[in-house]
Amino acid sequence: MRFLFNGCLRTYYPTIYHTSSSPIIFYTKTNLEQGSNYLGMDLTAAKGSYDDEEIYLIKCSYLNVKTEDHINVSWEIFGNSGVYRVSGVGKEYDGTKTLFGLGGNIKFNLNFKIDNLKIGLGLSFGGASEFGEYYSFRKSGERNGVIDSNEDLILPMFSLFPVFAYEFSESTVLSSQMNIGLPGIISPSVVLNNDGYVYWLSWIPDNDLKENYFGQRIVFGFLMDLSKFGITF
Repeated sequence: MRFLFNGCLRTYYPTIYHTSSSPIIFYTKTNLEQGSNYLGMDLTAAKGSYDDEEIYLIKCSYLNVKTEDHINVSWEIFGNSGVYRVSGVGKEYDGTKTLFGLGGNIKFNLNFKIDNLKIGLGLSFGGASEFGEYYSFRKSGERNGVIDSNEDLILPMFSLFPVFAYEFSESTVLSSQMNIGLPGIISPSVVLNNDGYVYWLSWIPDNDLKENYFGQRIVFGFLMDLSKFGITF
């Protein structure tokens, strides 16, 4: 993913902006309850803001989800960690920078139903904080006039997303959504909920390198309904 840059200096943003928002979850009829709690993990591999730069992130999440015929509401808290490999800034600044962060968000989705198909529109908003070597690089680099950077303690996140979901059976729902905003700028996702086990994939092609099958950014995520293990609260 590439952002728009202003001025002559390189501009570096928090890594959370380079990943994709976790999806809205549609329940299956085999769920014990329409209100569920999920634990999840997702992995991000992405190109950095400039040539020869790479980002690798892992995020662990807890989601509380309530889904009905015409409305979905969820809130999420998460922690993430990973590395950003800086290249081309200068010998003092180049290299792999570790990072970690914390954040949360709330999602709302309104939809209407046609037989087994749901079509809707949603929004999400939240915030995150990021720390570690990559944050220190952005802070010191801007202070020394080498780069531009966003150093806010609280990083705002907001996105709008259309969503489609189709119920193939009582235990299987396939959905897709297109997040437009932060994180990700543009983040298409495909989501499979099979009896409370949720798998999702977000992928952006790399227009500069056609043979790069991992694209500009790829995110794979997995969530599981805790009620499957007898955990309810």
